[in-house]
Amino acid sequence: MADMRRETDSLGVVEVPADKLWGAQTQRSLEHFSIGKDLIPREMITAYAILKKAAAAANHASNRLGDQQYKLIVQTCDEILAGQHHDMFPLHVWMTGSGTQFNMNVNEVISNRCCQLAGTPLGSKTPVHPNDHVNMAQSSNDTFPSSMYIAAAVNLKQRLIPAVTALHDAISAKAQEWRNIVKIGRTHMQDATPLTLGRNGPATPGCWRTISSDRRRPSGSVPPGAGGTAVGTGINRRRFAEAAVAGIAGSPACPS
Repeated sequence: MADMRRETDSLGVVEVPADKLWGAQTQRSLEHFSIGKDLIPREMITAYAILKKAAAAANHASNRLGDQQYKLIVQTCDEILAGQHHDMFPLHVWMTGSGTQFNMNVNEVISNRCCQLAGTPLGSKTPVHPNDHVNMAQSSNDTFPSSMYIAAAVNLKQRLIPAVTALHDAISAKAQEWRNIVKIGRTHMQDATPLTLGRNGPATPGCWRTISSDRRRPSGSVPPGAGGTAVGTGINRRRFAEAAVAGIAGSPACPS
């Protein structure tokens, strides 16, 4: 049987595998909501790391988060962005609403990794507390949709836009390569007027121009900043928009 350690939350004591960085609330979710095989998308891990790093920067800049806590949180988030600790996020998509347990999974992993870096026991929540420091001035109702926006922005930049650009360039190259090959057009299952192969199918001017124009549209479709918290009023929220944008631009997950 694996070694266990005792962690606590507002509901009491929970046994957690001794070699894991998550804590009590993550363990409760694993025990009660291990439904299916669909884990939280891995893109959400790096998105949350960007958000938590930005939140720490905002809280530190406003003199609410101490220097030690700030440096440890930033170092841990950078490790996550570099691909470390991703096996410490085992939760399933089918959990309770608003993403609370995944938010706490992130908070607990960051807190416990900070404990390791500081030389304190796992679960001691010292010097970095998962709620008081990592989750300072945040709500799961706010951070989860904000992280979805960040994940979308990162994947737009790294995957969608490069793929559409590659499609655009390939069509353009074929249109140029086939510009002198003449073929018979077809309409309603019958022969029609001639055209070049380079102006046929996806290489038609209308299709090519549509792709050329639309590949620029996703860049302006990502909403900025954090959301409105549980009831939509913004209560207990701080504006992390500027810090989050800086985090996206400067992170290994989304190189500029």
